[in-house]
Amino acid sequence: MNCAIIFRSRLAEAMERFVTSKRTQGYDYTDQALTLSYFDRFLATDPDPDDAERLAPEPLTRYVATTSHLADSTRQTRIASLREFSRWLHARVPGSAILPRDILPRRPRRERYFPITPAQVQTLMAAAPIVLSGDPLRAHNVSTLVGLLYCAGLRIAEALGLAPYDLAPDGSTLHVLKGKFGKERLVPLSPSAYAALTAYLAVRQPYAPGSDSAPLFIDARGRPLKRDQVYRDFRRLCRHCGIWGDPSPRLHDLRHNYACRCLALWREAGLDINAMLPILATAMGHVNILATQRYLHLDAVGLQNAATRFNAYVANHAEPKP
Repeated sequence: MNCAIIFRSRLAEAMERFVTSKRTQGYDYTDQALTLSYFDRFLATDPDPDDAERLAPEPLTRYVATTSHLADSTRQTRIASLREFSRWLHARVPGSAILPRDILPRRPRRERYFPITPAQVQTLMAAAPIVLSGDPLRAHNVSTLVGLLYCAGLRIAEALGLAPYDLAPDGSTLHVLKGKFGKERLVPLSPSAYAALTAYLAVRQPYAPGSDSAPLFIDARGRPLKRDQVYRDFRRLCRHCGIWGDPSPRLHDLRHNYACRCLALWREAGLDINAMLPILATAMGHVNILATQRYLHLDAVGLQNAATRFNAYVANHAEPKP
């Protein structure tokens, strides 16, 4: 149990056993334990405690009402952790209530996606030494990260958590030790990605001599690179290169574009996209295949955008009718 999270309500012991069970299944579960602790605090001060071993519908409903001031995404996250705990408890304590799925109103989800082409990625990487000219290592950091996220589909947290020894000796794979939900995986690398990482390691060496256990991406003082700084640098690169729009490009869009690019290449090769989805899910570290299926929608959006651009081009270059 994480020493920073201590449950104190009448269901504290059950919550501790629940979190422990999730961690024995390989999940990190730190963030989920934190969101569950908010309900634990509420339950500790709830004026109408019910059976010490069970959850009743009324406390669940009252707690959900206390989250009405939160943003939709934050509220959904908190409710999801509590629902998972309520289901776990119900399976072990007959009569314990389960938090209903429809307790919050469903809102249409808008897919946020900014398409980025391979040529634009090369432009961003080439611009890093210009935009970040005052810090050569930082320029190499950001340039390498942009290329790596695009060609390997990593999350930024996963990339910043890499160490030099996570790169296979033959350059064929990257070992992601701690992905989302603590999921471990191997990510295939292209020869060009391996060459770029090898070149980056040569630049990095003077800043972390003989330390393969230090983070792969470090600053000039040998400290781990900070995510917020990478976000800011990426936005600067996008503005410098004129890659902007509504919605604006995000670092995470590089991962989205990796997935859509895989689907496009498989389609061009005549492969069954649905049959390839489990491979994409494994490469991206998805726990649920439903998270991968959303890229079918994003890929369709990309196809529609391409068709729109093509039709506009034809209309602008069509010969006038006699």
